[in-house]
Amino acid sequence: MIKCQKKLFSLNNKIHYLNCAYMAPILKEAELASQNAIKKQRNPHTFSPNDFFNITTEIKNEFSKIIASHPQEIAIMPSTSYGFASALNNIKSNRKKAITIGNEFPSGYFALQKWSTINQNKLMVIKQDDLSPSEWNNKIIESIDENTSVVLLSSVHWMNGIKLNLKEIGEKCKKNGVFFIVDGTQSVGAIPINVKELHIDVLICAAYKWLFGPYSMALGYFSEKFNNGLPIEESWMNRSNAKNFSSLTEYDSNYMPSANRYNVGQTSNFILSPIMLSGLKQLNKWGIENISEYCNNLYSYLKELCKNKDVKFGDSIDTSNHLFSLGFSKDVDSKKMKEKLEQNNIFVSLRGEYIRVSLNVFNEKKDIEKLAHVLS
Repeated sequence: MIKCQKKLFSLNNKIHYLNCAYMAPILKEAELASQNAIKKQRNPHTFSPNDFFNITTEIKNEFSKIIASHPQEIAIMPSTSYGFASALNNIKSNRKKAITIGNEFPSGYFALQKWSTINQNKLMVIKQDDLSPSEWNNKIIESIDENTSVVLLSSVHWMNGIKLNLKEIGEKCKKNGVFFIVDGTQSVGAIPINVKELHIDVLICAAYKWLFGPYSMALGYFSEKFNNGLPIEESWMNRSNAKNFSSLTEYDSNYMPSANRYNVGQTSNFILSPIMLSGLKQLNKWGIENISEYCNNLYSYLKELCKNKDVKFGDSIDTSNHLFSLGFSKDVDSKKMKEKLEQNNIFVSLRGEYIRVSLNVFNEKKDIEKLAHVLS
C-alpha cells in the first residue's frame, strides 16, 4: 500500500484536481529531466550516436514491465491514431465485419471505419443503450464470430469508466481468429494489464494521462502477428543498420525486428523522452496494483460520504475505481454542477450527461471530502 504522492508533483494546493483522465500533472522529476534535456541541446557536440537509441530502449523496457510483454514488442509513436493506423494497415481480411463499441473514442472509431470501408467490411457498433455493463459486455462477446475480422475497443470506457471484459473478449477473438486491438489509454498505468493473458494483439496508449508522460507521445504493443508488417513511414531509425551511422547510405532494406519497425521517425525525441521515461519509472516504483488499491480506497471513501446524497454511482463490479461517472436526478443540470465544482476549485470533466471523476496517487482524502461537500 502506498500513501499520497502529491509531494512528487507541483500541483497547486488550493486546487482539487480530480481529472487525470483528461491530463495528468507532470512529475517534478520529469520537469527536471526535460529541463536538463533542453540544456544539453545547447551543446550538440555532447550527443553521441548511442544517445539516439539508449533512452528509447529504456522506455520500452519500463513500459513492457507494466503490460507484461517483451521490450522488442513495444513501439514509440506520436499518438494513438498513429498506432491504430500502423496496426490496421497490416490487417487484410476476407471476412465480413469489424466490431467496435458505442461512443468509442474518435481516434479508434475513425481508424476502424476507414479500414472497414477499404476492406469492404460492415462496421458493427455495439451500443449499450439501456443495457447494464455486464449485459453490454455479453452483447459484445456474443457478436464476435468466424465472420469477424477485427475488434477495436477501449479497455475502460473513456466517458463513464465502464470496464470492458477484456479476458472474455480476448478469448472469443482468439477462438475465432479475430484481431483484437485495444485502446489502453484510460487503464494502463492505473490498473494491471497483462497483454498475453488477455490475448491482445495490439495495445495503444496515449502517454499524457495515466502514464505521466508528455503530450504528443504514445506507446504501442504489437504481438508476433505483426512481426513482418510494414510501417507507416520509411525512417532511417527503423532500419536494421540504423545504429551504424557510417553505413546508413548502404540503404539496408531490412527493418528492425518485431515492433521496432513501427517506431515513429525521430524516435528518440530528446525533449519529450525524458518526461516519458520518468513517468514510467515512477509507475514501476509505485507498482500498478498499489496504484489501483490507492484509487479504490478513495473511490470507496467517496461512496461512503455520498451514501445519503442524490448521487448515482455505477456498479462497482463493472466500473473502474480510478475513472467513473456520477449521475444525478433529472432536476440537476450536470453542466451547472460542473461550473459549481470549478467555482470551488474542483476540476473534473463533463462527458455526456455525467460528471466524470478520475483519481490518482496525487489525490488525497481532503479532495474527496471537498467533492462530496459541494455535491450536496
